[in-house]
Amino acid sequence: MASRRKTSRLQLVKHSHEAQLPQPEEDKDYVNQLSHELLCQIFRYLPLKDIISMECLSRKLREAVSLYLRVLRVVDLCAGRWWEYMPSGFTDSSFQILLKKMPEVEQLYGLHPRFLERRRVRGYEAFSIPGLLEALQACPNLMGVETSHLELVEAIWNYMPQVHILGKFRNRNGAFPIPPENKLTIPVTAKIQTLHLVGVNVPEIPCVAMLRHLSLKWVRLTKPQPFKDFLCVNLKTFVMKNCAGPTNSLKYVPLVTGLASARSLEQLELVRVPFLGGLIQHVVEDSWRSGGFRNLHTIVFGACKNALEVDLGYLIITAARRLHELRIQPSLTKDGVFSALKMAELEFPQFETLHLGYVDEFLLQCKMSHAELVKYGLADVTENPGIITDIGLRVVNEVFTNIKYLVVYNCPHLHNPHSWITDQCRWSRLVDLTLVRCHAIKLESFCQFIELLPCLEFICLDQMFREPPKVGHTQAVTIF
Repeated sequence: MASRRKTSRLQLVKHSHEAQLPQPEEDKDYVNQLSHELLCQIFRYLPLKDIISMECLSRKLREAVSLYLRVLRVVDLCAGRWWEYMPSGFTDSSFQILLKKMPEVEQLYGLHPRFLERRRVRGYEAFSIPGLLEALQACPNLMGVETSHLELVEAIWNYMPQVHILGKFRNRNGAFPIPPENKLTIPVTAKIQTLHLVGVNVPEIPCVAMLRHLSLKWVRLTKPQPFKDFLCVNLKTFVMKNCAGPTNSLKYVPLVTGLASARSLEQLELVRVPFLGGLIQHVVEDSWRSGGFRNLHTIVFGACKNALEVDLGYLIITAARRLHELRIQPSLTKDGVFSALKMAELEFPQFETLHLGYVDEFLLQCKMSHAELVKYGLADVTENPGIITDIGLRVVNEVFTNIKYLVVYNCPHLHNPHSWITDQCRWSRLVDLTLVRCHAIKLESFCQFIELLPCLEFICLDQMFREPPKVGHTQAVTIF
């Protein structure tokens, strides 16, 4: 008995001694030793997907995640990467469970599902528009949602009109020819500031009071008069490129008058828009005193079939004080435009970028024929090269003295670049020069020209200078 007691005492002493030994560093659970408050602070720097995955690691982490989600007001499902899709695997029920854990959410960013069913499917657990809407409607404090899904944004406008569309709405399934399934109806009550549509069928552009930035590319306007009610007084950016709309030029009158009423308009880009020639001139005459087009810093005209020199000239004169960038289509790249600006004796203190003979990238890269483009609803336009001469470029130098970036595309009547520079105007700030398809420019004159530009840093030459005459082998020997 005495030996047994002695052995048991020795074992107790041994176990107590082992308990007092410090544990190895790698075996310690530092995370579970942190307080809930500190864990919630750490969660602020993690993507939502990683935070939710921590729920199953331990009881304390589950409690911390629950506390964090309960007070969360701004949620981003894409962790700041607006160009990505939200995590896959959601269903109607799982998404609803997630939002129920966040009762205080006010702004939901990154709602970019890769695929949504249009309606619920009986007996099949899917991620559908009705189910997603039901989950959103269960959030009592929800004020805004960021998404890029056409059908979802239209459903939000129809069933949750009080919710704002956050950030920039850009649909991701745009293409040309315009897919017939891409449709969007914009209500007057839409709470949205930035709308970028690519390859979408839209009935009309209504009066949207909150809209500030509107970009339409490959958009088919299906109503006979899509601009009848157009009036966006807070608009800052308007871009309309290669859209299929009315062929009657008179139907674009409400568009131009509506743009004139946007006193804050800063960027105007019109590509293949068949507005009535002379219309912009008359609208500018009527509106410039009240501030119409006076805040423009970017003007782009490309393949506008009926555009006249006076339309462009009046816009430039009105916006002279703030104008930064000007891109001019080939039909308006003429000596007379710049001679008229010189006679007006204007100053362009902020002007930096000039693109002569501007042709939109889509028209340069598109493999479709002109007839095919017209068949798909685009305006019937045939562009010829710009007819500006060396005299016109010399006037450009005298008018735009502070220019930094110059692009000249397909102007075959230019020969002697060194004659563009005068003793009074030397383009002392020009840093970037691009010449494309100006075949008649003489190499010797070009070399003299670039020597006169003190700040020039970048030169891009593409399809330039005439090819040397092709001669036979025997002739080449005699030449050299």
